[in-house]
Order: sequence, then structure tokens, then C-alpha cells
Amino acid sequence: MTNGLEKYHSASISQSFLQKCYSSLSVKETEKLAYQNCYSFIYHIEHGLTYFKQVELAPKQLHPILIFYGMTQLMKACILTHDPLYPENSQVLAHGVTTRKRKKTQYVFLQDEVKLQKNGLLTHFSSLLFQFKHITGDKYKMKNLLLQIPELHPLFSFNEKKSISYELNYNQPGTLQIPKKILDSYNLSESSFFHFISSRSSIVKEVIPTEDDQSIHIRLTEPLNNLHASPFLFHSDGSFYLFINKENHLPLPELTAHYLILYNLSMICRYETEWWAELFRYYPETDYPYINEFLQIAKLKVPLLVSQYLDQQWEKHQKSL
Repeated sequence: MTNGLEKYHSASISQSFLQKCYSSLSVKETEKLAYQNCYSFIYHIEHGLTYFKQVELAPKQLHPILIFYGMTQLMKACILTHDPLYPENSQVLAHGVTTRKRKKTQYVFLQDEVKLQKNGLLTHFSSLLFQFKHITGDKYKMKNLLLQIPELHPLFSFNEKKSISYELNYNQPGTLQIPKKILDSYNLSESSFFHFISSRSSIVKEVIPTEDDQSIHIRLTEPLNNLHASPFLFHSDGSFYLFINKENHLPLPELTAHYLILYNLSMICRYETEWWAELFRYYPETDYPYINEFLQIAKLKVPLLVSQYLDQQWEKHQKSL
């Protein structure tokens, strides 16, 4: 359930971890900063996991609030591995995203959108953890964000009567096999397709010549990273996917997509009480299955992705010693 995050509930382990993180930064007094931040780091993780544990006990109508605020606590712990002075000012404490305060008549959640702001938690963790730079005012529709989560693709496929993505063959750490039929759906030649994915991934190296007429074999410079997988999508079962329609791809990390969806759902849960109550009473044919399935996925996958991120940071700094 907590996916290994409890191992950071140790002052000596967390202090050592933070000191290794800070040693790679251009900051002075790394030992002092690690000592000052180790309990904040632990408490953010502990507080975040408390929210997630409460999800199992609370009514489903309250899940968006619990998962969203659990996620914000875990994000703050991740930020402390990069920013020893966090929070340096009040600007980084805002959510970093807004949504329409009052929903229109005949409101459909999948068509709703959120707008990114210049400052806030979203901006801070996305840029520090994933080097994701957004443009202030960028808008994202809920459907497009939900599509970034491959566990939801079976539901999309069922409702839209078409496949959403291809599962990729990733048996060897340095080689990825992509179904060659994707060239038709992307309307690209093999060389243009390689340019498309290599321009979106720093670890795509080259096409491997092969007699296989069913797959494109791609050599990677390092094992495919579940947190920096773009344009590939990481499934919690360890597999990877690629959209059949390239227009569905959004150049943003999956954790950012979770944050944006959860923010909007938590706002609806708190301020659109009538619509939210009717969602769980009358089960409108479009929105309920997506919201329900997403919440089931997010309560497990968000802690998983955060745990994997911290573990990868740990391994990275261990190797650098």
C-alpha cells in the first residue's frame, strides 16, 4: 500500500540521504542543511501516507481531497531532495493551478480544464524533479490528462470502441520493440517516426537494423525510466505503452497529470456539492466510470511513483560517491 516509503522514517537514513543530495548542488553547509531538513522530510512523507491510509476508511466522495493532499505532502518531501531552502517564499506554497469556479450548465468533467499559473507547488516540483517547463496560462482538458495514465486505457477503449495504445516489448534493458504498424497510424516513415520519439526522449539512441518486419527495434542509452518515460507511458505492472494516435501525447510527467486531475476533483468535491452528490447517486453515463477508476488508480500509483523517484535518487547519489 505504501510502496516502501516507510524506510525513510529514520532520522539517520534521511539525513544521510539529504546530505548526499545536497552535495551534488552548489550549496554550502550540506551537513547542516541535511540535519535541519531531515525531520521535515520524514514528516512530509509520514503526513502524506496518513492521508493515503485514510482513503481506505473514508467514503469514496472524500477520496479526491485525501489523495490530493496526500500527494502534496509527498511532493514536498521530493522537493526537499533538490531545494534545501524550501519553502523559501510564500509563492511556492500556492497550488500553481486554477480551475473554473462555477461549472456551466450541462457540465461534463472530461471536457473541463485547468489552467497553469506562474508560481506554486506544481511549478516547483515539475521543474525540479522533471525539468518540465510550462508556459503560464497553459490549459489542459481532463480527458487529455486522464489519457496519460495507461491503466485507464481499457476504459477508454471500451467506451470509444477503439484501441488507445500499443503495449511495447521491453524484455531487454537497452532495447525497445515498437509495433511497426504504428507507422500507419502516425502517418510517418520509419526515419520520421524515430525523429519524433527521439526529439521527446533523451535516452532514445538509434534504430537497430533487423529482419523483423513486425517491429521497430530501438536502442536506448539507459534502461527506460518509469518517471522519465515520455513519450512512453509507464503502467504500474511494469510494462510500457505508446499512443496509437500521436495527438494524445502530452509532454508532461505522469505525476503532474495526477496532480492536475486531483486538484480539479478536490475543488469539485468541496465547492460543487450538488453536482458531486448527484455523480454518486445517479451515476451519469460519461463521467462516473472515469472518475471512479482514476481514484482507484491514483491512491496506489501516486505513492508508488514517489517511492520509485526517491529510490532512484538514492541509487543515483550512491553511485556518485
